[in-house]
Amino acid sequence: MITRPWRGAGATLLAAVTAAGLASCGNAHAGQAAPTAPPVRLSLATSAGYPDGSWAVLVMGGAAAQHNNFWQVFVRPGQAGAWKLATPQGVASNGGITVAAEGGPALAAAIRPSQSLSFSPVASSSDNGVKWAQAGLLDAPLAGYPDALAAAPDGGLIALTRAGDVELRAHPGGAWTRLASEHSVAAAAGRGCLPAQLTSVAYSPSGAALVAGACTREGQAGIFRLAGGHWSRTGPVLPAALARRDVEVLQMARSGRTVAALLAVGRGPATRLLGAWSNQRGTSWRLSQPYQAGPARPLSAAFGGTPGTGSSGRGSLGVLLSGGRAASVSGPGAPWRSLPALPAGASSAPAGGATLAAAPGGFEALTARGSQLSVWALSSGSLAWDRSQVIKVAIPYGSSS
Repeated sequence: MITRPWRGAGATLLAAVTAAGLASCGNAHAGQAAPTAPPVRLSLATSAGYPDGSWAVLVMGGAAAQHNNFWQVFVRPGQAGAWKLATPQGVASNGGITVAAEGGPALAAAIRPSQSLSFSPVASSSDNGVKWAQAGLLDAPLAGYPDALAAAPDGGLIALTRAGDVELRAHPGGAWTRLASEHSVAAAAGRGCLPAQLTSVAYSPSGAALVAGACTREGQAGIFRLAGGHWSRTGPVLPAALARRDVEVLQMARSGRTVAALLAVGRGPATRLLGAWSNQRGTSWRLSQPYQAGPARPLSAAFGGTPGTGSSGRGSLGVLLSGGRAASVSGPGAPWRSLPALPAGASSAPAGGATLAAAPGGFEALTARGSQLSVWALSSGSLAWDRSQVIKVAIPYGSSS
């Protein structure tokens, strides 16, 4: 088979950023400027807690050039215990997988297209990924972002496509329809945050659709909420010290009884990371304290927490950084905590082959090398990671060539 490169997304992004820059020049007014560098692009590897456990996605196998890179889903039912392989079968997963929690033990998964595939198969599971059933097709390539799929409390799904459109499936078995596009969200934003591109979709606990991305106006977080058929920006107000910097919403996902987002403010070594947590309706947000990682780059994010976690139901947020580093933050107003140096398996894993996952009392590190997944845990009071589990996965090498 011939590999289909991901140039469509890049071309769309480049065109959007260029157009935003031209608009900024033609309509110059205080505070508006196009991003000065390409947006941060997180790995597709990520994890999240959901009402009945936690799920994680990362890549295993061999070189992408030989199509031997297969993305896998792992699930840990309940609040403790072992991780289990839970990858939907039947479609090559070289392009990536995104997962959304539908409630209780129910999960949805969409396969990102690769090679000659031009659409995105969707699967559903009612038992924590033990069994999957086909749940239709999204007749468009899913976007290459970790949070391009989200589930509503009533069973609906929204998906972000490679072209920057937001598609809606109102109920299981229903047809997909256009809900929004980058252009329609930008038009609704007026003279505020004009999204250069959309990167995430989510639902608030009350059932409101949310989209997020990077803004062309400095100091504004591009999170938008749909109400009454109209989009409006609800993103948090940044501290005065960060109000004149570029802002990107890197990820956004349900976390406990709220929606959490990871923001990057600024560029290069001066970048600050911020966690943000919404209220039940997604109409207002509260921020963590900023975190400066210096030369380390954010690679992937982990969203923790399930309903009932803590008095507020807000889950923790973890970030895997380059150089074998990681950090976490527990909620609004909280400072970030640097985690101990990650095990060698995490820092040497191929791109997308490692992520964090929330665990009772902290985080675990999941690392993949070849066909072996290692789970690393931090013992209470320990300053080092201990390997707590190993899973051997049957990788179908050569099946996608």
